[in-house]
Amino acid sequence: MDARTVDDAALRLRELRREEWSDLALGAAAVAAALVTTRVEPSLALPLLLGGFFVGARGLIAAWRRWDLVDELAGEHDAYAIDEIQAHASRAATIERRRLFAASIRYTLRLEGDQRLRTAMPELETLLAELEDDGLVLDLPCAVACARLATDPYRSALLDRSSTPDEVCFQVRHIRGGFAPRDPT
Repeated sequence: MDARTVDDAALRLRELRREEWSDLALGAAAVAAALVTTRVEPSLALPLLLGGFFVGARGLIAAWRRWDLVDELAGEHDAYAIDEIQAHASRAATIERRRLFAASIRYTLRLEGDQRLRTAMPELETLLAELEDDGLVLDLPCAVACARLATDPYRSALLDRSSTPDEVCFQVRHIRGGFAPRDPT
């Protein structure tokens, strides 16, 4: 990503947030007006209610589109200049989330059995130990990659049954490269 693309993405995120909040607020106001209108002018209540639901739904769609854009941009190292992307990735790097990722990976391994992932097991076991180690920190891009490995069936070689053990090992090695000892201060 170049600087212009990052700026455009930040602008798009702001626009989507504004759209989300304004549509949700307008939708809620229309629904409230519909409730009040039932006493004053009942014939207007239904159109106001339907309009409120429609505009509220547009707000929810904007929220989903913003979340999807944040999730997509979290895979781009240059996008960490955007505060919202950095905050999203920072949540994935917490020890609590890392433990959840480890639990999710363990669950997947139990479901998969040893056949497909036998050659990847040493790498996966090391990753699981590192995820749960309080003495290590995980950099943000690798934390996002770990979240995708553990939970995203479209981007995870672990969850994609057609992927090879080598592809799983590649993703795991990439994540493991992001671990560093915690600064003692």
